[in-house]
Amino acid sequence: MTDTLLNIEGLSLEFKTNRGRVKALRNISFPVRKGRILGIVGESGSGKSTVLWSTLGLLAGNAEVTAGRVDYGDSDLLTLDAEGLRALRGEEVSVVFQDPMTSQIPVLPYARQMSDILYRRSMSEAEKRTAAVDMLRRVGIPDPDARVDAYPHQFSGGMRQRAGIAMSMLTGPNLLLADEPTTALDVTMEAQMIGLMRGLRDDFDTTIVVVSHNLGLIAEMCDDVVVMYAGEVVETGEVHDIFHNARHPYTRALLECDPARIADVSRKLPVIPGDIPDLTKPLRGCIFASRCQKVMPACRSTTPPLVERGTGVARCHLLSGPFADGGWPPPNGESTVARDLGGLSPVKTLTDTPPLLDVTELNVQFRTMGPLKAWMRGVARPFVNAVLDVSLDVKPGETVALVGESGSGKTTLGRTILNLQAAAGGSVRFDGQEITGISERRFKPLRRDMAMMFQDPIGSLSPRKSVRALITEPLLIHGTQGRDLDAEAERLADMVRLPHGFLSRYPHELSGGQARRVGVARALALNPRLIVADEPTAGLDVSVQGEILNLMADLQAEHGLSYLIITHNLPVVRHIADRIAIMYLGRIVEDGPAAQVFANPAHPYTRALVEGVPQPDPDRRRPEAAKIEGEVPSLLRRPKGCDFASRCPFARDACRAAKPEHRNISAERRHACLFPLHDTTDLTETA
Repeated sequence: MTDTLLNIEGLSLEFKTNRGRVKALRNISFPVRKGRILGIVGESGSGKSTVLWSTLGLLAGNAEVTAGRVDYGDSDLLTLDAEGLRALRGEEVSVVFQDPMTSQIPVLPYARQMSDILYRRSMSEAEKRTAAVDMLRRVGIPDPDARVDAYPHQFSGGMRQRAGIAMSMLTGPNLLLADEPTTALDVTMEAQMIGLMRGLRDDFDTTIVVVSHNLGLIAEMCDDVVVMYAGEVVETGEVHDIFHNARHPYTRALLECDPARIADVSRKLPVIPGDIPDLTKPLRGCIFASRCQKVMPACRSTTPPLVERGTGVARCHLLSGPFADGGWPPPNGESTVARDLGGLSPVKTLTDTPPLLDVTELNVQFRTMGPLKAWMRGVARPFVNAVLDVSLDVKPGETVALVGESGSGKTTLGRTILNLQAAAGGSVRFDGQEITGISERRFKPLRRDMAMMFQDPIGSLSPRKSVRALITEPLLIHGTQGRDLDAEAERLADMVRLPHGFLSRYPHELSGGQARRVGVARALALNPRLIVADEPTAGLDVSVQGEILNLMADLQAEHGLSYLIITHNLPVVRHIADRIAIMYLGRIVEDGPAAQVFANPAHPYTRALVEGVPQPDPDRRRPEAAKIEGEVPSLLRRPKGCDFASRCPFARDACRAAKPEHRNISAERRHACLFPLHDTTDLTETA
């Protein structure tokens, strides 16, 4: 095809492991058309990233390509030697890696890193620096002439990702490969990244391939879509065809599991039952048959044919032969995923119930320089306020969501509540008892009632301990050695629906969803009353995050748990939270019942977050006007007035003069804005 830049044909790949050969990719075929953005979607373990690394020869040493071609121009990239690949990488094909902190050199400034990228060019160092500054300016880095000399740790997450894109575009590549480029970014930064990459495509005529499990990002950013499952391509097509008229049951199931598409606000989310099959075992029939709600006998024994449909192809028995007239696919709106709404109902909270957790005017400070250095420089306040005058409460059996951009102080607040970080002022009371500033010896008994689920499910677990040892460790720490630990491990595994066979595994042998279940089991070991969950769905596919959230809802109903959930996943918050608190630069700018905040936000920042969620519908792409421009101000230079004034489209002179006080809209709702978006009388009536 003359308009095809990259063509993958019949690619098959295996990994040699102790458990056998993992058939990671099987007969992968799809074209990448010039000047377009192609998105690859699917659950973790589908082989999305493996396809990218196969293209550039960046596979692990135990990988073996067993069949296929990857044609780029006149070359099959799979046959290139090391020198040929080096000539291609960076110059014609560039990569945006998932984690900018691990893909960028922490001890070199960006000026040096970007100069090194241009080592093949006959340019002076001054010319290379000018090119680097121009590209940083192009991707929206403020003050690029000075920031080019900064180190990665001096940039925010969004700025690091922008810098990574600038580095990948510096040589003007024909093809850009982006692996989960926004997975750790908030909706505001994500919107900026989407606009940036589409703009670069238009300005440089660059073809982009994006790997993501974020359906909203794919719908908003991409022109073409490839859906992968367990190492196979199950459907391809243009973005409108995939999102509006999906053919394959797996594609439809993914779309129906996305919380952003579900209008009915419910504590239970739909999930795809079962797990991805073991790719070390012989495979027969349709790879999705064991999880498909429309499975037929032929699906389990016969490989489904590839059928041309619309703008692409789909691999399914329902679309061919004697089954093609069976009314498939169903009309839009008809569910193909069994939504399990059974189980326990959430505990009802009472407005007059005393709070289990009560935080009042809490301040947390971080020192920026030592006392001697501060004295020598004449600095009166050598620290920054990471959390400023925060007040919130959590009642028994209630779920409160703490939402905000990266760097807003959400995790710091959670750690301070659990006495893992010292407070500089204010009060934290748990069940009526003041816990701020008490010694660890006095606080230790309270840790039985307060637990934390950490953001990184793998990194928070010791790699040298089995799952059995990890989930029973809290029992040993708190002096409950008299219990039968094997029985306790099995009880906890049953509680989080983890098969007993996993108890002998180690963290590196678990998927993200399985590791998250281990974290939940560990947090529940001592039967706590409050759980602080830091990004419990980060990095999870829509089906797996539904399983985790449904599990948490069931456990809350059964044990009366209270949750403080720290997250930037607003579609999830809408389904699970009773109340929501919006945090910006260490301050709560709005809080109240979740339904009211979503329906009628009072603070401009809240509205920007709500409207900034990418919708899994290519016809509902966000307008440029809905996106927040600029970066979050530095804590070292906190604005005198409203912290959001420099990014607020409605800011006035009064906003920059003094910090707005918190104003009550009703007994349950308040905001910190001098000029709220709606009249408070209307808001009171809503409340």
